[in-house]
Amino acid sequence: ILINNREKLKESNSFVLTLQRDRQLSEGVQRRINVRKILSLSDIVNKAYEKVSIELKDNYDLNELKETLKEEGSTQVNIVINDKDKIFAFKLEKSRKFDYSIFKSIKNKEYVKKISF
Repeated sequence: ILINNREKLKESNSFVLTLQRDRQLSEGVQRRINVRKILSLSDIVNKAYEKVSIELKDNYDLNELKETLKEEGSTQVNIVINDKDKIFAFKLEKSRKFDYSIFKSIKNKEYVKKISF
């Protein structure tokens, strides 16, 4: 696994390891930890989400949200609007680009209540 992922294991590159700990068989045997998977952190950050639901408060700005989500992509986007005593749910007709950078730009908007994946 380490040899196959050599390009990810370079100085100043960040990565995520999936590890598996062996069960302890007897008192005198040391435990082993094996590497099962290595992912580049940049691959994780730039990966598009498959499905996302954005829940909005009643002071929402659909034009601003529309501008942020204008680029077509592979993410199915659902919009849920809490407007006083009613809840409206919409599924965008076309898939949109929604990756970590778009998530960061939307999550702190004052009208965004919650983002679910």
